[in-house]
Amino acid sequence: MRRALRTAMLLLLAVVCSAHVGSPDAYFRGNAGPYLIDVVVRPPTVVPGLAEVIVHSADTRVASVIVRPVFWRAGSKGAPPGDEAKPDPTQRGTWSGQLWMMQPGAYGVEVQMRGSAGSGVALVPVSAEATAQLVMSPFLRVLLVILGTMLVAGTITAVHAAAGESQLAPGQRMTTHHTRKARRAAIIAVPVLAFILLGGARWWENAAERYRRTLAKPVTTTTTVKDLGGVPTIEQVVTDPSWRTGVPTVMPDHGKMAHMFVIGSEYPFVLAHLHPDMPDRFTMRAVMPPLPPGRYRVYTDVVHESGLQQTLMDSISVPQGIARAGRKRLEPDDSWSANARMRVVTETKRDVEEGGLIMHWAGEYPVRAERPGVLRFIISNMDGNPVVAEPYLGMAGHAVVVREDGKVFVHLHPTGTSSMASVTAFALRSRGDTSATGHFLLDPTMHAGDGTMMMHPDTVRTLDFPYAFPSAGRYRVYVQMRVTGDVHTTAFEVEVRAASVVEKK
Repeated sequence: MRRALRTAMLLLLAVVCSAHVGSPDAYFRGNAGPYLIDVVVRPPTVVPGLAEVIVHSADTRVASVIVRPVFWRAGSKGAPPGDEAKPDPTQRGTWSGQLWMMQPGAYGVEVQMRGSAGSGVALVPVSAEATAQLVMSPFLRVLLVILGTMLVAGTITAVHAAAGESQLAPGQRMTTHHTRKARRAAIIAVPVLAFILLGGARWWENAAERYRRTLAKPVTTTTTVKDLGGVPTIEQVVTDPSWRTGVPTVMPDHGKMAHMFVIGSEYPFVLAHLHPDMPDRFTMRAVMPPLPPGRYRVYTDVVHESGLQQTLMDSISVPQGIARAGRKRLEPDDSWSANARMRVVTETKRDVEEGGLIMHWAGEYPVRAERPGVLRFIISNMDGNPVVAEPYLGMAGHAVVVREDGKVFVHLHPTGTSSMASVTAFALRSRGDTSATGHFLLDPTMHAGDGTMMMHPDTVRTLDFPYAFPSAGRYRVYVQMRVTGDVHTTAFEVEVRAASVVEKK
């Protein structure tokens, strides 16, 4: 029973502890110099451990791919040399490699592309956290017991021979004295070996316990809805001791200190994307839009100065009759939809109409888990023409993926799962603009931008978000974009099926 409970806890940690929730893999789509690439990084579940890196490019000019892990504290100058990724013989334009991640924390995986058009480098931020403890297989357990028994028996036999037969001259027979001496030595060896075995077992358990204490745990928070000066406010306070003692300062991402998503549990079509202020290191406050009463899940994305991306997870209860005064106090970039149009995706029904826009789910159907690709959406106005998208937090669009039970949450950009603030943090650290404790010496918003990808209004026909659903289940995908000054939120519900071994490849 204890073993089963321990296994269940480890599985729970694997669900809730990552840069996002239940979806630890990092996805990237962008340029490495002249080459357009797609990257998937699967961090290890045990640290130290091996991360898997998969790089794909349709550019035939690429000759080789080098991948390298950069730990946040070491920076690029202290990182080990890169390893050459191996081409996949079954899929043209795909390379794969493995990288050791020796410590928990923020890593940047450098992907260097080399070819006839020159070379280029892309950085993919990844969070390495120990989320599981490997369990010995029954076969290996039995094999080790057999080998251990043979080793103990062999050791006792060797001691018996060393104290007896080895003391005789060639051709001399064992006497009663020699026999007794050999038996005494063997008898003494038994408790000595037992003491060594018990000491080794105790050391093993202590080492396992020390490792269990390093497993990533959910950051504890207290989230409430309260009235502050006549304004309904959602307040999230971090109560976790590790945050208060050892976590570096939070840095802006897309110009915001945090990105808070309030998603209805009873009203699955309700989504609020808020940007709380931080009056101190531990408190986040955002004006509450007039949402319907009920239970809501709260996911808050933050980026630390180390480049570590973290999602805080909690829930709130919105009471009846919440004041609507907060609506006038919302930031221009805050968005909410109390009744987002939801489309249950089928083979023939894939369109959502919202605010004069038509958004079409253009991905494959049926949808399979663990298949890297893109979530593709085709956008048009009511006349069928492409729309002009304005920058929303520096991006052409944002997507939020949530599993029905709330155990999977991820915030996506057209560039993937990585935040621009993490890339900024690694760039500053590589320049040496940080102290020994990891804090920035200069204001990152003044000397390296605010982590916002600059763009201008542009005609948009499609929105692509690189991603793979981590597991089977029913998911809701919310897509947001800004058109003519308004943020439009559309939502899709899709049943994701388990992938077969062939489909995973």
